[in-house]
Amino acid sequence: MASLLLLPAAAARSWASSGRIGRRSALSSVYFDNNHRSSSRHHHHHPSSSSSYFVHRGSSPRSIAHPRPTPASGDVGRPYSSSSSSSSSSYTSFEAPEPPSSHGASVFPDIEFRRSATTTTTTTTGEEKEAQQQQQQQRAVATTTTAATTRNADRDAVFVVNGSSRGIGLRFVVGLLERTEGKVLACCRSPSTAIELIDLSSRYPDRVVVLPLDVEDQESIDDLARTIATEYRRVDLLLNVAGILGDGGATTPGPERSLSKLDRDWLMKTMSVNAVGPTMLARALSPLMRTKGGRRTVEMMDGLRVDLPLLPPGRHRPPTVIVNLSARVGSISDNLSGGWYSYRMSKSALNQATRTMGHELARQGTWIVALHPGTTDTGLSRPFRRNVGEGRLFPVEFTVDRLLDVIESLDERNTGGFYDWAGKALPF
Repeated sequence: MASLLLLPAAAARSWASSGRIGRRSALSSVYFDNNHRSSSRHHHHHPSSSSSYFVHRGSSPRSIAHPRPTPASGDVGRPYSSSSSSSSSSYTSFEAPEPPSSHGASVFPDIEFRRSATTTTTTTTGEEKEAQQQQQQQRAVATTTTAATTRNADRDAVFVVNGSSRGIGLRFVVGLLERTEGKVLACCRSPSTAIELIDLSSRYPDRVVVLPLDVEDQESIDDLARTIATEYRRVDLLLNVAGILGDGGATTPGPERSLSKLDRDWLMKTMSVNAVGPTMLARALSPLMRTKGGRRTVEMMDGLRVDLPLLPPGRHRPPTVIVNLSARVGSISDNLSGGWYSYRMSKSALNQATRTMGHELARQGTWIVALHPGTTDTGLSRPFRRNVGEGRLFPVEFTVDRLLDVIESLDERNTGGFYDWAGKALPF
């Protein structure tokens, strides 16, 4: 009888994380003053499930406006430092702990952060800066940093954010405005009441478009896809951020602490919003994300035929990217405490969809990953903050900056994978 060999994951490498890729504009953080409002459609993640921390090997970080995370029981070290009082944050050098066992499954490689040749996190002399730039140019042969830089600099690029009215989704809109030159399609259930998005669209009328989307409504998904297909004809990045957890109320009973608390209607709603909706949106928009395969004309799910934009001779679109905002509690092998039935099940389903789509969409030049943002300071974290260790609640600006760094550092080896905010591969 054949025996099953369980292979331990390889020890994680020491790595230096990136500075941010792309330009930074002086967008105000005023949009985040109201981020702590309760919302049934914004992600919060299990306090006990925040990603592994890292040993800080660099110099003492500068002080910031937000309280800096400090090691809690079982943590290895502080997760980050920051170089400004708002959204600017950076790493120096870290050593990662041994990752969890893969239980026989193939392990995705950790994401190697690459620093932009024009971005430094410390003050350098002219000679040092020139040496850094030369080193970057030598490493830039067909790397994903080049792909991300190309995508970010493309004024015709289209970035779609699902669940963008507050919290992580809203910060993604601002982060994309800071890092890219393209259009940001900010999608939410009620555009007329999304005050922060309305303000952004009035300040950046040529770049921010607010569109209605309810991921539980297939007609709404189809209408959005049809609008994007006819008006923009392409999607370069899709960020699936919208999700629900619940606050223990009568109508939002999650997260369930025990099986006896499981409610059928809430379970079905959680699966619909957190897993089915993002998957159906990816299905609807993926034809507009094709970058290879030789076909210019694609057919949408309702039969609409769209001619993808022509590029000048010698130019090619970099790989497109789909990001599903997941959670570490969706990991089956990492489930050591139980509870949170509907949320765990929905995120496990989303991770499976991500892994499965990764195989298929790679053939058309689209990469897809599931990302765990860590426990982040949003409206939905408020009922659970008493269970969060001191310093383990991330400012939303830090979380999104790190997730954008991960997205900009992806390569084809990562598609279909599950990663945390620090680029660390997580077990499914």
